[in-house]
Amino acid sequence: MKIDFVVTWLDANDPEWLAEYHKYRGDKIQKEDKGRYRNWGLFRYWFRAVENYAPWVNKVFLVTNGKNPDWINPNHPKLVLVKHSDYMPEKYLPTFNSRAIELNFHRIPGLSEYFVYFNDDMFINRPVSPEYYFKNGLPCDSNEETLFFNPSWDPQNKFSTKISIYCDIAILNYHFNRNEVIKEAKMKWFGPHLGFMGVLTALLICKFPHFQFFRWRHFEQPMLKSVIQEIWDVEGDMADKTCTQFRHDVSFNPYIIRYWQFASNKFEPMKLKCGKLFTVEKRLLKDIIKVLRGEKIYSVCLNDTPYCTDLDFEESKKVIVDTFEKKFPHKSQYEL
Repeated sequence: MKIDFVVTWLDANDPEWLAEYHKYRGDKIQKEDKGRYRNWGLFRYWFRAVENYAPWVNKVFLVTNGKNPDWINPNHPKLVLVKHSDYMPEKYLPTFNSRAIELNFHRIPGLSEYFVYFNDDMFINRPVSPEYYFKNGLPCDSNEETLFFNPSWDPQNKFSTKISIYCDIAILNYHFNRNEVIKEAKMKWFGPHLGFMGVLTALLICKFPHFQFFRWRHFEQPMLKSVIQEIWDVEGDMADKTCTQFRHDVSFNPYIIRYWQFASNKFEPMKLKCGKLFTVEKRLLKDIIKVLRGEKIYSVCLNDTPYCTDLDFEESKKVIVDTFEKKFPHKSQYEL
């Protein structure tokens, strides 16, 4: 099995990108945009982590708007540089919407059926094997369900991803009957990988014909390319409406791929190993540093937010870069 990695990256300080961004965004620039596009200068450590902890990867597809890091080694035999225009239909370009970029991954030339998708803030934090991501030709994941998923709102972050997750689940329930799905593979829906609370929830909702919600998991995600194609085949209109220049609340997000894999039983049940999601804030720096210095946690996501002020951003960036430099002091072969 050839397993590829796909990672997206953007240089939000690039003058050309900024000019294009302001041209299309105009006076609609929102506060949450700062947290979405800010550059922490950590991306080189993503490659160092891959080289140290997942040297078995087949290819690494670096997806950008056409501007790559100035330190990247374009001649690395495993590295494939991909522009949005290399695989996305022209009518969707230019785009500043990560959901449009992600929902078209199946069009990337040469991408394996089996791939793991990373945001550039998701770092492998300890050695992982291919079986951590795929077994028996299927992505490893935990389909633990929950009845608790409340919408939220705040002036800075708006609805976050909550509304789009409601869209994902609604579409899922239109195409799949939960009871029929479970009958096809009962141990995937009542197995020990769910843990006590997961099995208890599964028993409580065992007669429900509809999926509710799945436990939140914001880390790198193993995906099947054919599943994305299937979503386009049956929900092309909704997929097309998701591929706007900027995000809209009523749209798919990449979780639809994960959920579709669950509903079609195209996953290998697995009790998820330790991952840690941090919103990067000054008050959490000690916890972040502690996790990065160890190798207990398999994966770390350092998620920027608009709540991180410019001053906190500069202070936090310096501390985190210093920690990564001590963890990975040597250049990877992906760097010049």
